[in-house]
Amino acid sequence: MKGVLELNNWLALLAALVGFGIIFFERQHHQSFLVRVFTGMILGGVIGIIFKGATDYVATIGTIYVNMLLAMVVPVLFFSITYTVSSLGSIKSLTDIGGKAIGFLSLHNVLGSLLAIIAVTLFGIGKNASVIVPQNAELAEVPSVTETIISFFPENIVNEAANNRVIPIIVFSTIMAIAILLYEDKEKIKPFTDFLEAGNHLIFSVVGLVTRFTPYAVLALIANRISGIDGKAISSMLVVMISVMLAGLFHSVVTTSGMLFFIGRLNPMRYMKKYLPAWIIAFTTQSSVGSIPTSVAAQRRLGVPEEVASFSASIGSSFGVPGCGAIWPTILALFTANAMGVHYQLTDYLLIIVVNLLVSAGTVGVPGMGTINAVSLFTAIGLPVEVIILMTPIAAIADMVRTATNVSAGGSTGVLVAKMNRTLDVEQYNREDNSELVVED
Repeated sequence: MKGVLELNNWLALLAALVGFGIIFFERQHHQSFLVRVFTGMILGGVIGIIFKGATDYVATIGTIYVNMLLAMVVPVLFFSITYTVSSLGSIKSLTDIGGKAIGFLSLHNVLGSLLAIIAVTLFGIGKNASVIVPQNAELAEVPSVTETIISFFPENIVNEAANNRVIPIIVFSTIMAIAILLYEDKEKIKPFTDFLEAGNHLIFSVVGLVTRFTPYAVLALIANRISGIDGKAISSMLVVMISVMLAGLFHSVVTTSGMLFFIGRLNPMRYMKKYLPAWIIAFTTQSSVGSIPTSVAAQRRLGVPEEVASFSASIGSSFGVPGCGAIWPTILALFTANAMGVHYQLTDYLLIIVVNLLVSAGTVGVPGMGTINAVSLFTAIGLPVEVIILMTPIAAIADMVRTATNVSAGGSTGVLVAKMNRTLDVEQYNREDNSELVVED
């Protein structure tokens, strides 16, 4: 049996290599980046179905890609935020960008919670379902408010960087940039600011090099995800999974389009088309943090200034997060409440919205942090948190759309902040662009 599994793993890898050849052939014949990404998704799905449970070697390729993206996070944040913020010229410009970004991300979170509440209410998700609370279930510990606030400020910046902790890196980089802004004799620190500028250009060239392999990584990641789906394990929770995925897609497309159209007075279709590659990368990697470099690059293609794109993408990976911080915990909680026959009033729904918004400020944009949001909400509204363990089989699948929803919120926030500050290159935003996701400087 072990020998058969080993053979299937090698056959799956061979099939993946053939798929890579097809994608490379498309590139040689000048097929667009999006076409190649969709080819990777389709081929990955086919390989995952055919070689179910035997994609270990194929998964290695996707894991390497994700690791490379994660390796870019700290240098992208440090160079991009420190350089671009220090180039703003004044503290007022910094607070103007940061305040608007937090405002739009908060709106994303609130709208995500409202969307989930409406969906569960309309369709009665969870009613007549049976929920069995598992015994001795282990759950992630929810940090206190003070612990969350303290964690924002780095104790050891090297340790924070080694663990890809986004918020402390943002805080450290912002403090460095403020120090540069306030430094009177700029000539004395010019070698350092020149280093920041050169590093900023170089790191985005590296990001461009890595993201060229996106279609191949998409094939590997999708194949492994499809291969690992246990149909029996998720059958009883299929409604929750589909609800979360549909709500996430609705928010990414309809809600976000509405914000761009009504607030920004922009054509949302332009955003959807140019930002789609970044959305797909978030979907396949399931990492808000790992998607920061590609989100910044996609925003730059949309005409968003680099300082705004860097801020919105990085802050959006941990604050707001409508997919993991609003839609997922709300649907999960209300599903449980309906199954247990618990009836909520308007004040309870308002509490859900407020808790989701506050908890999202302390989450870290890496796979699995949706559990923290869910535990916090369950605790706040008095539901048995052990039920969250029941959703483990579907969590990883739902996380694909959840993460993509988070990243899309960060990207649209950058566009809206730039539009409100009148720094958006509207001509570039509306211009047709069939180039790669990242264009080297």
